[in-house]
Amino acid sequence: AGSADPKLHQRTAVATRTAPDYAYILDRTMSSLARKLIPLADRVLIKRALPATKTAGGVFLPESASKKEADAEVVAVGPGSMDKDGKLVPMNLAVGDKVLVPEYGGHPVKLGEDEFQLFREADILGKFE
Repeated sequence: AGSADPKLHQRTAVATRTAPDYAYILDRTMSSLARKLIPLADRVLIKRALPATKTAGGVFLPESASKKEADAEVVAVGPGSMDKDGKLVPMNLAVGDKVLVPEYGGHPVKLGEDEFQLFREADILGKFE
């Protein structure tokens, strides 16, 4: 009996992985991409809520008839801005907060297949409790 082949061990380890492991990785891709982008200063990365595609009566709406949703979720926040004395002013928002944003404005950011928007904290209209 000679020494064990290291390549055989690597092939065995790869072959024993299961499909749920890969599903978990794919499920976490969006959040990991958003986490890689850290906004600077007082900027906030948000993901808008999806617009309604169907009315309460069951009528499907075309994309041209639906407007941008004003509700959004905070995905990442910057450290805050500096005041005139050079002290850091902390952010009022945290990751996971539900916020109200203007219909227009913000800087569009595409990470993978997902679309986000980057706003300054002062441009965000309010926070839902």
